[in-house]
Amino acid sequence: MTEPALPKLTPKLLAEFNAQPSADASPLRRATLTLDLSALRHNAARAKQAAGGRKIFAAVKADGYGHGAATVAHALRDLVDGFMVASLGEGEALRQAGITQRIMVLQGVMSQTEARRAAKRFLEPVFHHISQIEAVGTVGFGLPLTVWLKVDTGMHRVGFTPQEFPKAYARLSALRGVRPNPSVLTHFARADEPDPAPTQAQIALFWQTTAHCAGELSVCNSAGLLAFPEAGGDWVRPGIMLYGGNPFTTGTAAEFDLRPVMTLTTQLIAIRTVPAGEALGYGGRFTAPQTMPVGVAAIGYGDGYPRHAPDGTPIVVNGQRTQLIGRVSMDLIMLDLRGITASVGDCVECWGAQLPIDEVAHAASTISYELMCQLSGRVARRVIESL
Repeated sequence: MTEPALPKLTPKLLAEFNAQPSADASPLRRATLTLDLSALRHNAARAKQAAGGRKIFAAVKADGYGHGAATVAHALRDLVDGFMVASLGEGEALRQAGITQRIMVLQGVMSQTEARRAAKRFLEPVFHHISQIEAVGTVGFGLPLTVWLKVDTGMHRVGFTPQEFPKAYARLSALRGVRPNPSVLTHFARADEPDPAPTQAQIALFWQTTAHCAGELSVCNSAGLLAFPEAGGDWVRPGIMLYGGNPFTTGTAAEFDLRPVMTLTTQLIAIRTVPAGEALGYGGRFTAPQTMPVGVAAIGYGDGYPRHAPDGTPIVVNGQRTQLIGRVSMDLIMLDLRGITASVGDCVECWGAQLPIDEVAHAASTISYELMCQLSGRVARRVIESL
């Protein structure tokens, strides 16, 4: 018996396939990411206060640390002076989204073609290796290119050493397509740690190296901005603090008056009683120490919840703090409901307003940056104003 022929993919069928769901349609996934723009702007105001008159490049690389680069940029456009991205493509996307402020591109350009694209979009590439200067060459790009030069003061990742810097600065300044007096930046390696000595050494080396530079200077990231007000410079580059994450390895974000922008929630989809001695989930990592209620929530590593989160990772069910048990699977996690009042359909907060993301990150042996950035596209998103 022959199978029936598939329908021809007509423009009408394509339109039906691509049609947006109606406003009252249920989300395809119960996992929901809520972004609070009031908290975002509060944190930006906190950064502005700490900047003490210095201008602000707000870091929106990696799609705004998972919050949506265009959403963040539009929300902050009246509070900051510019934005910072990793790649040329990220910068071009912001321009296409209508962002007109200055945009720094950390990875810079690697060819004349890329330099021409940057000049056309008024993007400001960072030059951190001699090969970039050689690749761009002495040609013009129609519009003069505003550039930054990175000096390596101790991170030892990218950037010109203090010994290489004078020659690189002179060569970059001499390029026909580049505006006079390139700006200079560096990046801190250990500003988030309690010991200030390594960062103080970087600050001193930066000022020693750039003593004769006429361009704008930028030194501080989030941790540097809050912990080293004496670092100076013309621009600061806050990132994680804008999103309510703790920039330091100790303490909490709340101690610096930072509010969580991102809240990740889902629902309980099942509650069951597991007998004492029974192992739960893949690999049987958790064994019930007694007969106990176990909740199942609709989220997993397919949504970006960390698979390596161990038993005991904090989570909030119906406003009550409890813990993860068993191995995280692609779509589901299991929760300890002993002493918890809960019903199927109740809200489960993975991190956010009730549970700092830094706590979850610490339990999972990672950092809040990673948790923010790894959320998948199947998580439903909504934007709110809490105030």
